[in-house]
Amino acid sequence: MERINMDSEIVFRKCSENDIDNLVRISQQFYPEHYTHIWKNNDPSYYIILSFTPEAFINDFKTPNIIYFLIEKDNNPLGLLKIRRDQEFLNFNKNEALQLEKIYLLKQSTGLGIGRKGIEFTKEYSKSLNKKVIWLDVMTTSPALNFYQKNGFKTISFYDLDYPGLKDGYREMQRMVLAI
Repeated sequence: MERINMDSEIVFRKCSENDIDNLVRISQQFYPEHYTHIWKNNDPSYYIILSFTPEAFINDFKTPNIIYFLIEKDNNPLGLLKIRRDQEFLNFNKNEALQLEKIYLLKQSTGLGIGRKGIEFTKEYSKSLNKKVIWLDVMTTSPALNFYQKNGFKTISFYDLDYPGLKDGYREMQRMVLAI
């Protein structure tokens, strides 16, 4: 597996409907790389159909509150960010809170500091919108939980996913928040 040359810059490029093919291609690669094991029969198709098909992306692009960014290096996609720009959270109204709904990287792009750059990008983007908090949900069993904790996110609640086909040991989610 080829590692990424870190000498050139990581870019977060805002997406449009013209990027749907790239979003589908990269998401249908990174999701199975990281999450096949959490699904019965190693079949993640339920979540891929829910989140990573052309139809799913088309529906998201019809929602003005949803913004995608491709994470790229040398014009090669490494992952994506999905942000809900104005998403109320607890005592914070939609003008004060931003949800980092998804941050995914190709397996070859993990462990290189790109995720940290994604969090920094999200913080700066949030500040530009005068947000007070960023919030997200993460699986309790995910290695990303420790990553988010190291980047200052605090767990404030727990809940379970009810997706069909998800193995029982992988249902618990943590809702986390970071003050800006």
